[in-house]
Amino acid sequence: MGAAAAMALLGSGCVSAYKPPTMAAPHAVLKLRRTYDSRAGTTLREEAFVDGHPAFHAQDSAETAQAARTDAILVHPRTAELRIATAFFHTEMRAVQETYSVQVPYTTTETYNCGSGTSYQTCTRMVTQSRTETRFRTVIRPVEVSDGSCAAALWIAPANGRAYLLEHEFVQNGLCRVACFEQTAGAEPGTFTNRPCPVPSPQDVQKALDDR
Repeated sequence: MGAAAAMALLGSGCVSAYKPPTMAAPHAVLKLRRTYDSRAGTTLREEAFVDGHPAFHAQDSAETAQAARTDAILVHPRTAELRIATAFFHTEMRAVQETYSVQVPYTTTETYNCGSGTSYQTCTRMVTQSRTETRFRTVIRPVEVSDGSCAAALWIAPANGRAYLLEHEFVQNGLCRVACFEQTAGAEPGTFTNRPCPVPSPQDVQKALDDR
């Protein structure tokens, strides 16, 4: 199950990070294996999101994509949406427009009570105040230039104490594939048997969406 998607979540600072379980709490192990059929640019960024929350981030030279990369995270044993996003890019110095704020002084007239005793009057005077104005300027800054990206997502239903392997394959810009396998110990020490992950029911997916 895979789909090309815009990297809208990448670099988003307004989404809180995923809070994984501790080893002492109920948890499942999720291995993230990434392979690349092509590569470009100078830098590779890889990210994983659990229910939209950043759960994994790695950034390295694009040359590292020549070999498969695997990392593991702990996840809560409940239905969740997992998304992996990858991006190749390089950096260029470009002229960009930015906004900045300045305090601009101005004069205005204000009224105040004046006089003494039983003689009350209203007087006026000139005062200096300031207001905030937004202005624009052009500056030279390093800018990330995309050389290829894709994202793919699937729903998982991890069980407590189990281990899972998520295979993410970057085919080309805008196209990647993702598959999930549950791992059980093989006959030989250090070996595993992979079988397709259980697929959450539509009811479990809807409940997970409602709980977000």
